[in-house]
Amino acid sequence: MFRCSVSHPRFRDSGPAENCIFVFPRTRLWIRHQGKKPFVSDTSIVTLYNRGQHYTREPLAPEGDRCEWFAVDPRVLREAVSAFDPAVEARPEAPFRFSFGKSSPVTYLHQRSLFTRLCDGALGPDQALVVEEEVLSLLHEVLATTYRFWEPGVDRGLVRPEPDPRDVATRARLVLAETCCENHSLSDIARRVGVSPFYLCRSFRAATGSTLHAYRTDLRLREALNRLGDHGRDLTGLALDLGFSSHSHFTAAFRRAFGATPSSVRRQVESNAARR
Repeated sequence: MFRCSVSHPRFRDSGPAENCIFVFPRTRLWIRHQGKKPFVSDTSIVTLYNRGQHYTREPLAPEGDRCEWFAVDPRVLREAVSAFDPAVEARPEAPFRFSFGKSSPVTYLHQRSLFTRLCDGALGPDQALVVEEEVLSLLHEVLATTYRFWEPGVDRGLVRPEPDPRDVATRARLVLAETCCENHSLSDIARRVGVSPFYLCRSFRAATGSTLHAYRTDLRLREALNRLGDHGRDLTGLALDLGFSSHSHFTAAFRRAFGATPSSVRRQVESNAARR
C-alpha cells in the first residue's frame, strides 16, 4: 500500500523503484518514466516498474498518490513475460517493456479482493501459498491485457518448449501429498517439481482445474477425517498438526468441504465405534 500527499516533499520524486512491481492506482496523477512521455495514471490502468526505474509525479487531484502494488521476483517476472514477449531474455534488467497497461474490471476486482483479505487478516500465515498463487494470476492477467492493448493481433507463443503440464501437475501432486501438512511456499514446491513458480501455477490449474492451495487443503481435510477417530487428540492440536493456523480456520474449511463440523463428525465416529 502506498499513500503520498501532494504536499509531501517526496511526492514529485520518491526515488527509483526498489523492486519489479505492478501497481493499481486509486487516484489520478501524471506519471513520467525517465526518458518516456508522461501518462495519466488512474483506476483504468496498471502502472509497471522495473527495478531501479526512475520516475516522477505531477498532481491531478488533491488526494495525491494512493495505490496498491505487488512485487515480483525478477526471475519469475521474466518467465511470465516470456509467454508474451520472447525478447525479454535479451533485456533481463527490464522485463516490463511498457510503462503501463490497461486494467480490466475483472482484474481490478481481483486485486481489490486480495488486498482487502490481506488487510482484514483473512489470509493467515498458513495461506501464504494462496497469496503467491493469486499474485501470479494477477500478473498473468495484467500482462495479457497489456500486450493486447499495445500489440493487438500479435500471435503469442512461448519462446521455448516447456514440460507437459500434465507431467508437471503429477510431480506437484506427489510433492503435495508428501508434504501436505507443511506450509511450503510456492517457490519451495516449484523447486521440488523442477519448474518455475509461474509455470507451475499455470500447469497445475490447466491439468487439474484446481489451485495448488485448494488441492493441498483438500488433502489436509481428507487426512483430518482419517485422524478424527484418534482418542484423546484435541481438535486444536489436530488443526495445527495438519497445517491450519487455528481451530476456527480448520473448522470453517472442514464445514465447507463436508457440510459438517469436525466435532460433529467425531461424535458420529465415536458413536459408531461404541456400537461395534
